[in-house]
This record gives sequence, C-alpha cells and structure tokens, in this order.
Amino acid sequence: MKLQLLFLAFFLSGIHFIYSFTDPHDATVLLTLKDAWKNTPPSWEHSLDPCGLPGWEGVTCNNSTYRVTALKLSTMGLEGKLEGDIGELTELTTLDLSFNRGLKGSLSPQLGKLQNLTFLILAGCSFNGDIPYELGNLSNLVFLALNTNNLTGKIPPSLGSFSKLLWLDLAENMLTGSLPISTSKTPGLDLLSEARHFHFNKNKLSGPIPAKLFSSNMNLRHMDLSNNSFKPSEAPTWFSSLSTLTTLVMENGSLQGSIPHELFSFPQLEEVKLRNNEFSETLDMGVPEKISPQLKLVDLKNNNISFVKLGSKYHKSLILRGNPVCNDHTSSLDAYCQENQQTPKPYYPSLANCECTSCLLDQDCNPWNCECVYPYKGTLSVGGSLLSELPNATVLKLLENSLSMSQSLLPGSIYIQASWKSSGNDSSGEAPQLKDARRFSYVELRKCTNNFAERNVIGSGAYGKVYRGLLSNGQVVAIKRAQQGSMQSLLEFKTEIELLSRVHHKNLVGLVGFCFEQGKQILIYEFMPNGTIRDSLSGKSGIYLDWNRRLYIALGSATGLAYLHEHANPPIIHRDVKSTNILLDENLTAKVADFGLSKLVSDALTSNVSTQVKGTMGYLDPEYYQTQQLTEKSDVYSFGVFMLELLTSKRPIVKGKYIVHRVRTTMNKDEEVHYGLWDMIDLSIRDTKNLIGFGKFLEITMQCIEDSPEDRPTMSEVVKALETILQNDGVVSSTSTLSPTSDLGASRGAFNHPYNDPKHKMDVISIDTFGYSGAYTISTRV
Repeated sequence: MKLQLLFLAFFLSGIHFIYSFTDPHDATVLLTLKDAWKNTPPSWEHSLDPCGLPGWEGVTCNNSTYRVTALKLSTMGLEGKLEGDIGELTELTTLDLSFNRGLKGSLSPQLGKLQNLTFLILAGCSFNGDIPYELGNLSNLVFLALNTNNLTGKIPPSLGSFSKLLWLDLAENMLTGSLPISTSKTPGLDLLSEARHFHFNKNKLSGPIPAKLFSSNMNLRHMDLSNNSFKPSEAPTWFSSLSTLTTLVMENGSLQGSIPHELFSFPQLEEVKLRNNEFSETLDMGVPEKISPQLKLVDLKNNNISFVKLGSKYHKSLILRGNPVCNDHTSSLDAYCQENQQTPKPYYPSLANCECTSCLLDQDCNPWNCECVYPYKGTLSVGGSLLSELPNATVLKLLENSLSMSQSLLPGSIYIQASWKSSGNDSSGEAPQLKDARRFSYVELRKCTNNFAERNVIGSGAYGKVYRGLLSNGQVVAIKRAQQGSMQSLLEFKTEIELLSRVHHKNLVGLVGFCFEQGKQILIYEFMPNGTIRDSLSGKSGIYLDWNRRLYIALGSATGLAYLHEHANPPIIHRDVKSTNILLDENLTAKVADFGLSKLVSDALTSNVSTQVKGTMGYLDPEYYQTQQLTEKSDVYSFGVFMLELLTSKRPIVKGKYIVHRVRTTMNKDEEVHYGLWDMIDLSIRDTKNLIGFGKFLEITMQCIEDSPEDRPTMSEVVKALETILQNDGVVSSTSTLSPTSDLGASRGAFNHPYNDPKHKMDVISIDTFGYSGAYTISTRV
C-alpha cells in the first residue's frame, strides 16, 4: 500500500512537472484543443507546458499567475472544431482564430463564459449555425468580428448588451430576420452607444430598417448595411443625425424617396455609397460651403434621381450614371454620368525634384531632400484604440511629416499596421529542432568565413553584415549575422527560422541553416553568385539581360511569389518586392529573397497602432496610405513596378517622379507597336523585332499597378499570363536562352551597358544590397 501511495505521489508530481508553469486547468484546455485541431504550430508539439520556456506560439500568459490571457492563432491553417472546455480559460482577454478556413462547426455557447474577453475575432473561418445567445454575457467586449463565415439564423438581441463595444462585424454570412431593437424586456443593437463600426453587409437580413437603430449621441464612424433583403423604405431619420460618420454604405438597400441634404454636411464624412437603390426626386446636397471638406466620393449609380441641385462650387467625385438625370446629354452634369469617372486617388507622398549623389551600400536616398541617409529600421508604437482612429489620409500625412523631419525617415517607408504587442514569453529556451535546416555551431561559421573577415563581406545594413562562406562540403553560402541593437527577440528569431525552413521552391532563396548560441543570431542562405536584378539592370554586374531573359525572370519571380501567396502554409505576404530582392543564381534563374521580412496573412486589430518602418518608396501599394491594410494584392502592385523596371531599367522614382505615373501619362493605346513608350524602353533592348509579346507584357503590367486592389490580378494569374507570352509568341526556350553554357560568359564584363554612360547616371541613385531576411512580424486583414 505504501508503495502504491509512493507511486501515486510520484505520478502526481510528474503531472505538476509537466505543467510547471501553466495553470493546470488552462493547460488541459489547450491540450484538448491541440488534439482536436490539425496543423497546430510546431512549438505545440515540442512541449506540454504552453506558458513555459520556450512556450507555445500564439499563446500569451500572465507572468505572475501563469493563466492564459490570449490565443492569437490567425492564419495558421488550423482545421477542426472549436470545442472542449474553451469557457474554462476565464482569464482570456483575446481570442483570435481568424482566417483559418479549416475551422468549422458551430460556435460553442461556452464562449459566453469568457467574461474577461475584450477581443473576439473569428473572421474568415467556416463556422456555421447560430450566433450563441450567450455571447451577450461578454460585458468587456470591445471588438467582435464574426464576418466571412457561414453563420445562419437571427442576430441575437443579447448582442445589444455590449456596453463597451467599438467594433461589430457580422458581414458576409447568411444571417436572416430583422435587426433586433431593444424593448422593455430585451436588449437590442440600438443600445450599442459606444460602437463606431457596424458591418452587416452581404447577409439575408429582412424587415424594415429600424428608425431607432442609431441615434445622434453615438460616435458611429463606419456603417455598412449593403446587400441584404430589407423592406423598401425611405432613408432612415439617422441619415440626418450621425454627425461623426465618415463612411455610409447602403448599396442594394431598397431605399426610396430623397436623400436628406444634412448628410453631406457631416464634418468628417468621406464616402457615401448608395448605388442600386430607388432614390428619386431631387438630389439636394445643400449649400456647397457646408459640404464636408473631407468628402471624396458620392456614389449614387442606378437610382431614379431626375434633378440635381449642386452649385458651381462643388468639385468632389459624384457618380450619377444610371439615373434619369443622365438622359440629357447636354446637361452640365454630363461629367458625373460617365462610366469611367475617376474615383479619388490614393494618397501619395510628395517628393523633391532632385537626384541623390552616389550613396554608400548601406544608405538610401531620401527623396524629400535628396540626401544619402542610413535608413531607420524599427517599430514605433503609437497609442490608440483602433485603426479607425486614423480617419483619413490627412492624419497619416501629418504623422509621416513629423516622423520624417525628426528621425530622417524615408517617406513611404512608413505605414500604419495593426500589431499585437509581443508576448512576454521572450526567453530563449532551446534552439528549434527542424528537419530542413541545419544547426551550425558558431565555431563552424567562424571557420568558413575566416573569422568573419572583412574581405568576405558581401552586404551590410542596419541589421548587420552578410558574409560569403565556404562550408566543409564545398558549398558556398551567404551568412547573415545580426549585430547588437538589431537583434529580434529570441522567440521571434526562432519563429522566423521555423517559417523559412518550411518554404521550399526553386524560385525562392532557400535557408540552409542557422546558428543559435552564445547570444548570436545568424542565418545561412543559398549563395546567389549573379547578384540582384538591379545590379544587372544598372550595369553593375556586367550581366546583359536580353528581352527573353527578362521574360523568364518575370515568370520565375512571379512563380515564387505565387507560391508564397497560395501554397505556403500559412500563406505569406512578402511586402517588400523590388529588384534588389530578386536574385539570380548561377543559371540566371530568378529567386525571390527577403521573404523572412514577410508577414503571415493575417493578424487582427488591437488596442495599439504600430508604425512599422519598412517598405521601399516607389514600390508601395498606394492603398497603404488610406486603408492601412496589407494584402497579397500589395505584392502584386510592387511586382508590377518591378515589371516596369524590367522594361525600362529605370528605378521606381527618378527626379521625384514615379515611374508608374510617367508610364500612365506617356502611354498611347492608339500607337499599336510600343504604345508611345518607345523612349522609355531600355536602350539595350530597344529592338522592334525582338520585343516579342511586348503588348501582352505591358497589359499584365498595367493591370498589376491599378490603384484599386480589386482590379489587380492575383500572382497566379500573372504567372499564367507570362506563361502564355512565352508559349504562344515563340520565345526561345529557357534551356537555350538561360543555360549557363550559353553566352553568359561573353556577356559578363564585355557588354557596355547604356547606364554606364555618365549622362544616364541620374537613374542610378544608389545601389541597394540584399538583406537576406530580417524581423518576422504579423500582419492584418480584418
């Protein structure tokens, strides 16, 4: 008996050892979730102690109580159901499982037991069934996003109990019934007096639009009730009273009558989208002087408006096509009736009309004053509740000007990003154990670089230096060594290694291994002997890229990006696509680099706004400056700029002018051969006979650089278009054109590149070096 008791005591002590940090109840819940889900992060498999060292990825714990306070598992590729005793994680303040399409089943009523929850983000999954009534118990909830699922049934009135709620997003589901309004016995959505965002679009909601839904004492910023099945009605009275509104969207809303002119005088109003309704009579926007100075767009397409009272001082965007008023083509309103009317352009930073002198390798050119500067790299945290606190681009411009003047930051290298504060679990723990990346000792790396000799330096920057190294097996590698002051947290470094080790493709620069000892953070990559595309286009490398080679480079790099977007698990947004991050191997195969700086698609909004100083001017998606959101289509835009570089050999910005703008304004579609761009085409390929597929190449390029992300193709569509050019236009095969046994040797050093001519030096303002990856962070999509 004593022996049995002794064994039992030993067994129990073992359990205590397994959960030596994590609260036992919380650990049990997380282990149950781990068993119920597929594709959990690798760190979940290496330990049974989520709050211990090194800890579980996506799990944040209180350092005193070791209770779990946050689960942030957005876009992990998780599959399974949200079941078990999730309600036992009673100290949870954040639950983010967004954009895991494999998560399905109904939402557990146990979620209503998480009464400390402030962020509940389940967007972009495949949950179905009703919204649990028990969610109304979450009295501390600030942010609720259940959008883009398969939820059905009625909206529970209990959601009106969220007295602190700022953001409510139920869009893109299959919800039915009417919008619940409070009664003497039940709460309703009209009680959400603190809410600033209401998103109910793309459901099957019916009944009348309640007049009591919103009141004048609310601070509502953004409201979208589009594409439902509401009963036909006149514009609700709150159209005239929501003075804090910035965006009103009610497309396909069955609205009739007239639009109250008070709406257009709201001081912060930016966009009104009311297309496909039944508004009739006269459109009276009120006294022009009282119209909101922030107003950028009024979209009233496909209504029944027969007369417009506008005034000669109105110069904002107004879309009236599809209204009876447009039947009179002699009207002064004809410009507002055009199909191709220009919507407001995204914000672009203004630049100086000057050029930099030659900058050092680790410097960039500041386009505002044309001085060579060392770029600042880091994260600036700005207090704020939500991204909605940045109401328009004017605020962003003020922030950008302030930062740039005080810190010599490059304009356009700044964007607003929603970011969770990093977990307190930053201890080093053990090095990750990976199948596809070798762990090197520091002694080995000293030996293969001759003690990190300066003569082996092939690149440098704020992160440190990159060395050429020769491994014992004869393989030449690039060794990136972070310097003090630029190192990531150890947990971030390990996370980056795990990410890079999972990504394998012939058009991506591969990770060979890492070193994780003696306080060192070192990554070892494939060595790319032929440098960057920018090196070749500028004449620095001595490699001549004919038109055929440029087509294959475009196809190879597009294929690499398409892999990151659509086949990596989880998908990856590169966010810094440019000619210095696309390298050439010994066979001139294009390989995309620097995707360790990338972002997983996607994380969610938080209570802090983070200004991540990253990105390259001229390549940045113009949508950054207004939406503060990062998507795969941002990479598509940057790739379009890169394709313009392949065509012109010019940098994205020359003398303060964007190449995108120059091409758009110069292009003449009536000129069939070169579309008016002959003078912009690189001198070295300016041969009419050999520019096979030029028109199709230009067409897909212009699609990539559309201002609106919705109008851009996906990277896989770009790949298909380039493949079509190569297959259908008779371009010589890659084996004959790009073979290392072809004329590469003769091309190297013998070719007199046009930009070696002093008169073209204006286009070579500096030589950027490839950074071989860097900090690993998480991005946003909500």
